[in-house]
Amino acid sequence: MTQYIPVTTCHDCGLLQQISHMPEDGAVKCCRCAATLRKRERVKPEKSIEHTLALVITALVLLAISNAFPIVQVDAEGHEMASTLFGCVKYLFTHDMVFLAGLVFLTTIGAPLIQLTGLLYILLPLNFKRIPPFAPQIYRLVRIITSWSMLEVLMLGILVSVVKLSAMATVAPSIALWSFALLMIVIAAILNDVDKEMLWGLISPDTKGRDTQQYKSGVQLTNCHNCHLIQALSAEHTSSCPRCKADVHWRKPDSLNRCTALVIAATVLYIPANLLPVMVVSSMGKTEGDTIISGVMYLATNGDLPLAIILFIASICVPTIKLVILYLLLITVHFKSQWRPKERTQLYRLTEFIGRWSMVDIYVDTLMAAMIQIQGLIVIEVGVGAVAFGAVVVLTILAAKAFDPRLIWDGMEKEK
Repeated sequence: MTQYIPVTTCHDCGLLQQISHMPEDGAVKCCRCAATLRKRERVKPEKSIEHTLALVITALVLLAISNAFPIVQVDAEGHEMASTLFGCVKYLFTHDMVFLAGLVFLTTIGAPLIQLTGLLYILLPLNFKRIPPFAPQIYRLVRIITSWSMLEVLMLGILVSVVKLSAMATVAPSIALWSFALLMIVIAAILNDVDKEMLWGLISPDTKGRDTQQYKSGVQLTNCHNCHLIQALSAEHTSSCPRCKADVHWRKPDSLNRCTALVIAATVLYIPANLLPVMVVSSMGKTEGDTIISGVMYLATNGDLPLAIILFIASICVPTIKLVILYLLLITVHFKSQWRPKERTQLYRLTEFIGRWSMVDIYVDTLMAAMIQIQGLIVIEVGVGAVAFGAVVVLTILAAKAFDPRLIWDGMEKEK
């Protein structure tokens, strides 16, 4: 039977609170900052395992199809071209863009593959009432890698690429395009279907949450950020979670210093990312470089205003907004400001949500460069600006992960 921890601390504001009632289908939110503490599905545990396992197997089949067939087929001046997603990664690697090749591979192939195989490794034995070895550690890895799986962003990038390619060639969707769309939907269903608390209870039945009365008076309580197991921990020490073996801290170590360094590095790289070309087009002896803003203007002037707006928001607005928010959070925490803590916590959640969508431009440049390679007629290459922009995306994501939102509320707790 599913064991739900009655006591938890909110990982956005640090408030210790007790969950007196879990709805059969819904979520319990923090009474102070409105963060989601627990979520529960109406599906019964035994049916949930079978249902999720079926979805995972389906997703693995779709992932194999998506990488075995070309995404789109392009016919330009009698030259037929096609490329798989792995072919796009190979193009970047052979053109000495190892960082971008690794980034595209991780976010579109590596992370989904690790996520799905990890879930298969756990759910298949559980379906037969057995616990696989190292299940908590594997599920911890699955939860970490899930944040780097960006198939929904890839689909948007494919859509923008198809529109751009159709202006210079005949484009026909291939089977991989449809399988990617289905894969995105199935993975979303898996993430929505998995009852995390039930799964942790099944793979680690000997480690369960405890009520506050079981701890000594005056002890400080926190929970594991990965598996939410409540435990006692002093503010000066670090311990290992007995359930998933993750490091448990009272606060993220050196949060402000690490976040500040990452934000400054992202700011420095954001300048060449916008000034240098992200894509270089060579046609009939003429070479022209396209920056991020020129690509947006190209879509707008060629009648694709909706896509131009999407690309403008994802590639220009999102990184700028994220940097501004992170600077605001760092400054207010440094000066121990008590200004609107709930709103600042919501801004932090916004940075976590929007950060991945900046990868759209990287996917567009990679797909177009891998597709259009007609020597003597037209050749598209990924520019150095794309490398800088990819670094900005990674650095801002890491900065958001390094920042500890509980620091926003610490000043208020000391005052009160």
